[in-house]
Amino acid sequence: MDRPVVQLGALAKADWPEIAAFARALAEFCKVHVSLDHQVTVQLEPGEIALRWTPDRTGVRLVARSDPGLQVLRDTLAHMLDTAREGLSAGLAWQDAGALAGQFPPNFRIARLIRSDRISPRFQRLRFAAEDIGFLATGGLHLRLLQPADPADPVWPRLAANGRTLWPGAGALHMPVYTIRAIDAAAGWIEVEVFLHGNGPTCAFAETARPGARVGLSGPGGGWLPKGARLCLGGDETALPVIARILQTAAPDTRGQVMIELGDPAEIRPLAAPAGVAVTWLMRGRDAPLGAAFGEIASAALQADPATEVLFGAEKSEALALRSRLKDRVASLRRGVSVSGYWARG
Repeated sequence: MDRPVVQLGALAKADWPEIAAFARALAEFCKVHVSLDHQVTVQLEPGEIALRWTPDRTGVRLVARSDPGLQVLRDTLAHMLDTAREGLSAGLAWQDAGALAGQFPPNFRIARLIRSDRISPRFQRLRFAAEDIGFLATGGLHLRLLQPADPADPVWPRLAANGRTLWPGAGALHMPVYTIRAIDAAAGWIEVEVFLHGNGPTCAFAETARPGARVGLSGPGGGWLPKGARLCLGGDETALPVIARILQTAAPDTRGQVMIELGDPAEIRPLAAPAGVAVTWLMRGRDAPLGAAFGEIASAALQADPATEVLFGAEKSEALALRSRLKDRVASLRRGVSVSGYWARG
């Protein structure tokens, strides 16, 4: 980080137990340090959040690699403060943030569809063109694909006076999260892969949209490209794009196991995996259930080498059950373990 972007601010009306609850919530998925003198330091992919609590006020300092990264930190801080207590983030105030009010967030871009390809019976690959998207290449594996309810008169997010992203009212935007499957910042394009499960606005868009259709891109966020020597990856169809991207970028000497559950063998595709990574395809309804089968190999991998990086994505209840199973079998789950619910049944 040659020239970090720094923003200072303060949080009013916060009790220490609320700040401690904020720290505990973040510790589930990132590195958090809490000192005896009431300081909290949070390390995230885009940068660092530092809080210094006193009875009168809580000082805040954000350090990011870029303006888009700074926006991710601002929004993450506000969201997680409200997780500790609803409305807690209303007390946030940033130096010089008022000048940004009404502008597009720095981590938002308007994009247009330039290519759409059916790559398997139930996957559609969409390529979008947008300007200045280099920030999406680092700091997270996912983005929000913003689809306006009225494409002819879209309502996009703007910045509030306190620097937080102000999203349009309910129904104005459909905002699902997708893996950044590929990106060429120099050429100005980015790709996502949509699993056509048959429901929802994104499936309809993926199947019917024509080149020129506009969407919004907001991110990056969620996950990281593992750099460890051992991987253990698993999931259903919805996790296939992120697993494919991780394997494609893994070092040649990476070792590990991958387990993917599908409902249709026609969805099996070649994966560009290192030679030392074994890929197993499970057929839903024929083979052992994904959660139980992956739980066994992930537990064994973590017990053999606690530095193994684990990623799992599937239905929400299945992900929750797996996380509970891993916590029962492994002494502590470190930052290198990511278990996520990508969709909810019903």
